[in-house]
Amino acid sequence: MQDIFVETSQGRIHLLAAGTGTPLLLLHSNGGSAYEYEHVIEPLARKFKVYAWDMPGQGDSDPLSRHISVKQYADIVIEMMDRLELDEVVVAGASIGGAICVALGAHYPERFSKIFVVECPFRSPEEWKNNWHNTEANYAPVTQSHEKVAPRLRDLTSELMLRWNIDRAKAGSKTCLSVMWALREYDIAADLKKFPNNQVLVFGDRSPTVGKNEKFHAVLKGTTTHIIENCGHFPMIDDPERFVEIIVQES
Repeated sequence: MQDIFVETSQGRIHLLAAGTGTPLLLLHSNGGSAYEYEHVIEPLARKFKVYAWDMPGQGDSDPLSRHISVKQYADIVIEMMDRLELDEVVVAGASIGGAICVALGAHYPERFSKIFVVECPFRSPEEWKNNWHNTEANYAPVTQSHEKVAPRLRDLTSELMLRWNIDRAKAGSKTCLSVMWALREYDIAADLKKFPNNQVLVFGDRSPTVGKNEKFHAVLKGTTTHIIENCGHFPMIDDPERFVEIIVQES
């Protein structure tokens, strides 16, 4: 894997890049980094030119200078693609990355040959409000204990635990909570009405978002859903082989 830095209006964006072929962009979850995809980049690089970003304010990208919206994160993706001279790519994003994928599909459909929306939240304003205390409790503390994280992953190793807390420490609580506010403020239902047909949803069967599958399908047309067994909010970590298989087969 190569480390790449791209200058954007939000400062430097760090990416991990590997492989040759069709460009594939990977967008991580909140409090993570490009290393969230560490276990899938090598097998995906056998077919794709893989770019895994650190979203603004997280990983080794420059800090956020202000709060930005989901649509603005999507605009930065496009800006980064332009700097890399990528006219059209496959994109897969998890959690906040999935919401960014929805915004990309709604506003820049011509730039994406396939969109994988992975573990994307789809909550009503009331749901966000009622769950906000838990959101703050999850993201205000920078590092977390093994006991706190273990229920979220199939097999939490010491290496994964270290990476988890390194990434959260790099992002910091203010940036992570800014991302959660971006999700809370995002009108995903409105953008889904503009989202292109025949894309792909991915959930884990033990995830906090799989229950929204029907809500997605009430809006989307011709969309394929993959629900990965014995998998939570991080399918690229819990079941990297199945995750890679879905990306390869559906692209």
